[in-house]
Amino acid sequence: MKKILAFSGSNHSQSIHQNLIDITASKVTKHEVTVIDLNNFPLPIYSIDIEVQGLPEEVKKLRQVLIEHDALIIASPEHNGSMPAFLKNIIDWLSRATELGQPFFGETKKPVLLVSTSPGEAGGATNIKAMKELMPWWGGDVKGTYSLGSYHEKFLNGKFTPETDKELTATVSAFEATL
Repeated sequence: MKKILAFSGSNHSQSIHQNLIDITASKVTKHEVTVIDLNNFPLPIYSIDIEVQGLPEEVKKLRQVLIEHDALIIASPEHNGSMPAFLKNIIDWLSRATELGQPFFGETKKPVLLVSTSPGEAGGATNIKAMKELMPWWGGDVKGTYSLGSYHEKFLNGKFTPETDKELTATVSAFEATL
């Protein structure tokens, strides 16, 4: 049984991405999944001036959590066609917590499922495409992606519509089959 780490790249208290990651994680049936909240790893905005004083303990703790898991599910919002500053800042810090040239997700390539949603029709697809291209540099091997557009029309009364639920279940099942 593999250990999967799931998290949202949003710091919004009412994040639709946190909801998406919680539901996505609940669909994992063949492996152990841990959902974390990146807000529990508070970090200053990355700066070399801060780094020279020493790596924040939260960076070391988060890197250790990443190393202890075999695969990742990441739900990332899209801000102006890119990842949000909150997630980018965490990635910037994590990249400094390794020896030069080492991937910061761990020493071996981790299978990754990238998911996103938005109130708009594209569902964060532009950011997911960019993150998929960057993932190998970070130590990730993207095994699947899922972009859910029109979130508010597809999440009703506390659950996804049957069609959306079926799509997400199939995406998670296909991801699990790669592990």
